[in-house]
Amino acid sequence: MKKEFVSKRDLGMAYFPNLEPMSARHKLCSLIHGDSTLFRRLTQMGYRKSSKCFSPNQLEAIFERLGMPW
Repeated sequence: MKKEFVSKRDLGMAYFPNLEPMSARHKLCSLIHGDSTLFRRLTQMGYRKSSKCFSPNQLEAIFERLGMPW
């Protein structure tokens, strides 16, 4: 499997398929920012609130903490 960067919007839509894309992105970001352990780990990996995408390593951390969206 090829590891790629995934946009916040696309990952939000994977977790919240019944929401509009922007709402899904906001809900995902709220989950991440509300989980201090996950947020700290992602920040150590280079994540910023202004980041548009998640790196493969960041995705792995998200999946470990939140579970797989699909």
